[in-house]
Amino acid sequence: ILQERSRLAAALHILPICKRIFPSEANFLLVEMTDANGIYDYLLKKGIIVRNRHRVKLCQNCLRITVGTKTENNELLAALREIR
Repeated sequence: ILQERSRLAAALHILPICKRIFPSEANFLLVEMTDANGIYDYLLKKGIIVRNRHRVKLCQNCLRITVGTKTENNELLAALREIR
C-alpha cells in the first residue's frame, strides 16, 4: 500500500483536474479536484467508487480515493486521464 500510495499520488499530481493532494499516512488520499461532483459522477458511471467529500466542511471540491491494487489504481488513473 505504501508504494501504491506514493505512485498514485505522483500520478494524480500531474493531472490538470487535480488541484491539491493532501498529505496522507492512511490507505487513502484526499484530493482537491477542479469539479469534485462532476468527476465523482463520471467515475461512478464507469464503476469506479470513490467518496465525494465536497459537502464536508474544509473539504470542498475534494474526493477521497482509497489506495487499491496496482490494477485498480491504473484503472482509476486511466479514467481520470480521459477527463478534459
